[in-house]
Amino acid sequence: MSDTVNPVNTATTDPAAPVKHKAGAFDIRTVTAALLGIYGVVLLLCAAFLDPGVNPDTGEAKSMIDNVWAGIALLVVSAALILWAKLNPVVVDESLIDEDKLPGTDT
Repeated sequence: MSDTVNPVNTATTDPAAPVKHKAGAFDIRTVTAALLGIYGVVLLLCAAFLDPGVNPDTGEAKSMIDNVWAGIALLVVSAALILWAKLNPVVVDESLIDEDKLPGTDT
C-alpha cells in the first residue's frame, strides 16, 4: 500500500474547525445572470416571432434589430457573470456568523 495522503478528502471531525462553503445559487451574480439571461432570450424570441409593427407617424415598418442586439448583449453579460461566479466563487465562513443576532432566536 502507498503511504500517500489523499489531498481531496481533507474533511475533519473537529467541531472547532471553520465550516466554509460556496454561496452557489445565493450568489447575487448567479441571480443577476439568470434574470438577464431570461430577458435576453425573451427579446430574441420576440425579435424572431413577433411582428414589430408599423410606425404610425411615418407608416414605415419598424425594425426588430434593436431587440436582437439587446438580447445578444444581455446573453453575453449573463454568460460573463456566470463565468465570473464559477471562476471566483464567494466562500461563506459559517464560524463568523453570530447565532444570537439571527431572526427567530430568543435569548
